[in-house]
Amino acid sequence: MPYPSISNFLSPLVLVLALVCPALAADTAETVIYDEAKQGDFGPVAPNSEPKIKISEPGVKIIKGTGVDTVDDTDQFVFEVTGDKPFDFCLIADPAEFKKLRSIDKGGKDKEIGFGSTNHKFRVPPNISKTELPPGKYHVEMYMGPPGAVGNWVCKIAIRDGGAPIDLCKVEPEPSVTEKMKQAKWPGVVSIFHGASWGNDEKYLEAIKECGFGATGCAENQLEQVRKQGMKAFVFIWPHEVTIIPPKYVNDDTVLCYYMSDRIPPSQWSAWASQEKLAWRADPHHPAVFTMYALMGGIPQFPNVVRGRLMEFYHYHWDGGRAPHMHYAILEAYRQASAANGHVPICLIAETRAEDVRKTRETIYSALAYGVRGFRTGGAGLFDVKNRDEQGRPKRTNHGEEALKFNQAIKAYSPVFEKARNVDVFHTAPLPGGTKEAPADHWVRPSGEHVILGEFADPDKSRFLMLANRDAFAAHEATLTFTDGGVKIERMDKPTGKWQPLTVEAKDNKATVKVPLEEGGGELLRVIESK
Repeated sequence: MPYPSISNFLSPLVLVLALVCPALAADTAETVIYDEAKQGDFGPVAPNSEPKIKISEPGVKIIKGTGVDTVDDTDQFVFEVTGDKPFDFCLIADPAEFKKLRSIDKGGKDKEIGFGSTNHKFRVPPNISKTELPPGKYHVEMYMGPPGAVGNWVCKIAIRDGGAPIDLCKVEPEPSVTEKMKQAKWPGVVSIFHGASWGNDEKYLEAIKECGFGATGCAENQLEQVRKQGMKAFVFIWPHEVTIIPPKYVNDDTVLCYYMSDRIPPSQWSAWASQEKLAWRADPHHPAVFTMYALMGGIPQFPNVVRGRLMEFYHYHWDGGRAPHMHYAILEAYRQASAANGHVPICLIAETRAEDVRKTRETIYSALAYGVRGFRTGGAGLFDVKNRDEQGRPKRTNHGEEALKFNQAIKAYSPVFEKARNVDVFHTAPLPGGTKEAPADHWVRPSGEHVILGEFADPDKSRFLMLANRDAFAAHEATLTFTDGGVKIERMDKPTGKWQPLTVEAKDNKATVKVPLEEGGGELLRVIESK
């Protein structure tokens, strides 16, 4: 998909300070004495340089600037506190991977007295906070990064006036993912086209819609074309646009989310958390997206570190070099992390396997059983751009026809996934790694070969079951046994989205139902319990 011009990435970014750092000492007068955006950038300076800023009066003095990870953006300055009173110091800089405070003695020698980092590998606080420092010269250094880091920084210096220390670094706690999810908007489940650019070819976009995709990747300048088709826009933005683009679409239901970066390793999550914070403050309804490569690990920590409103990942488990045996263990790890954080949506990048469409089908349905609510799939392999129909739309390949089928299922299942949340997942023996069987006394137990059963419930106490076939190459039959002998079972018809009754056999106060599953396929069931 097209991205914004690289020239935009290098343009200056001026942010409102209140967006990044609320007032930290509400009962103390604060005075901005230097604003980098208005008075000139801070560049590299030697610690023994002449002070750029001198402070002699009590009160909270503010020095502020903007950090953008372009070409080694390093903000440094020397300040001097005169007089004989001690002072308190705080430096908050989300976009700085590391920051230092040095004291400078009368001979010009420097000594490091404070270190902070947004990179949790350093195991230090993200901000520098010091109290009762003696007057004198000091050197502040910030290195902006890792790649993608952008945002405001603020330094606060408060000369004591005989009072107690001032907690300059006190900040309002950021809401948890669970709290953020109360405002976030996400469809029940959505299929997103990606991997090939339709550019300005609206007939190509029509073909994407006719293939059943509910959303598509796009740049901001393509958003109106997406709106015209009644689809959702998976909007690509540059990190420095996080306070520019989201505010424009905060109440726009065409926007699905803002895609910001691919393959973010755990070592960079802390820095990217600042991007999510800015995106959330600009638009609490549409999440910022940072793709994880699942095999890098750290899945349970992602919500706590980034506090993102979407967990997107890829694994490509049909690739023999990517630990295919971890497929279900990874799905389970994301399922548990989602449930522990307000059921934050999970989005999976599903690889289109050129050698066999059934492999892609198995990826989709097994992930649905685990409660995944977004799928990014597609690519040029779904359409023959040179072979068009009478309306001028590219024709679907056999992979496109398969995509249409699972996209119909995703669309039909979406109203259920809007409210229902995954409760648990069970497999039939022999068990793959990271899976389990249903307890012997569970209210429903699956049997048969290669069966996955995802259990769902919604606030109305309705129960749903998502069945999937682990075997991409052979059809199987799942048998479900219920402890309630009077239960009724319905199956969702994928093309129409209507519920159809299944035959239930009752015997010895138990009920059983048999459900055929195509190669790598799945079925959504609704359970109607007897009164």
